[in-house]
Amino acid sequence: MKTPLKAGLVLLVSATMILGGALLIQGPMLEKEKGSEPAGAGPGQTAAITAGADENEGFAGLAARTVKKDSSGSNGEGPEIVLAEVEGSRAREDYVNAMFRPLAALGVDVAMLRVRELPDAASQDMAMLALLGEWSGQSVTELVQNGGVGRFGVAGALGLYLMNEGKMTPVQTAALANEFLTGQQRGTVLSRAAEQLAATDPTTALAMGDGLTDWQQARFLARFVSGWASASPDDARAWAGQVQDARTRSVLLGRVLAEEVKVNPTSAAEAFLAAPPEDAQIRERTARQIAANWAAKDTVAAMQWANNLPEGNDRESAQRGISSTAPVGIGARLSRGEDGLPVLQELVPGSPASASGQLRSGDRLLAVSDASGTWVNSRDRSIGDVVGLIQGDAQTPVSIQVQSADGSAPRVVTLRREQIIHRPGS
Repeated sequence: MKTPLKAGLVLLVSATMILGGALLIQGPMLEKEKGSEPAGAGPGQTAAITAGADENEGFAGLAARTVKKDSSGSNGEGPEIVLAEVEGSRAREDYVNAMFRPLAALGVDVAMLRVRELPDAASQDMAMLALLGEWSGQSVTELVQNGGVGRFGVAGALGLYLMNEGKMTPVQTAALANEFLTGQQRGTVLSRAAEQLAATDPTTALAMGDGLTDWQQARFLARFVSGWASASPDDARAWAGQVQDARTRSVLLGRVLAEEVKVNPTSAAEAFLAAPPEDAQIRERTARQIAANWAAKDTVAAMQWANNLPEGNDRESAQRGISSTAPVGIGARLSRGEDGLPVLQELVPGSPASASGQLRSGDRLLAVSDASGTWVNSRDRSIGDVVGLIQGDAQTPVSIQVQSADGSAPRVVTLRREQIIHRPGS
């Protein structure tokens, strides 16, 4: 059964409203005095509440009886049969949530079997959202705010969470996507499942994308080849090189190199020289990625490679990549502190900041002197702007005003900018 996007959005709004409180079966879902009926209760609701009174009040008691039948295997009644006793959309949502929270304890297979027995897509989404909340320890509000539910759909977010936790295989996650999702959400989940499986079973992983077309297929192939390249870059490169469409081939070769450089920068750099992506923009982006990753591990080697690239645009892109991880500056990494001021988080060994002995990790950066000698308050600037003021040409001076974490008097430190060098093993 496919889940329409509109139904999913309506469901998430309802779910966010009803799942703020405790939803375990140990307490009533609807607070009423014992023996009383909720206002406007229909015959089905009255029967459900009365039947559940021996265990707990309200829909939680009815859910408790269903869960016990699930665990014992008796009666053969599934959620669809009992759900028919509950009237009203809000009451059904309360009941589904109260039932599936404890069902999570019975395991993925049992819980998903019961999800499939629910009579409509909205109830199934509600059940899977309850299971995801129970297994992940997050509230519905948190699940919605982190973006996964909106991006992947409820079934997709559930499947990806279980796959990343090792409780569902990539093949099972793909099957879940095919069963419950459509459109972009389905394609996105399939691509992530394929990316994880490609390292060990590229043939099966590639088959997951059968039926995808146009941009969805292009995105699928990019993630698939990235997963494959993380384990076997040579095999992934050989396959990508046979793709007929020139731009797609360039994208895939760039993805292979981007993965390879994470574990073996030298190999990726050599492969780029031997067979760079044909598309100029992709080739330049790939050169920048290789140089940035390599410079963070071995700046000197990355600079030598960049300077020897035959194409001027590639060479400039690689040099920009080096500057992003090994700039000309003082060698201090910054982050935004609680009071809004940048804080020195780390001093690069051998850098001007480290060698001066005047700066320490935890110092707050109050201001930076610009090229004209005017002090610029760092509280009013983004981290990127502050970094831009600190960086500059090699051997030029820069002054900063800092304050130690102990709140002592601010002090001015003047340093000479140098090319930051990361060395292997440092």
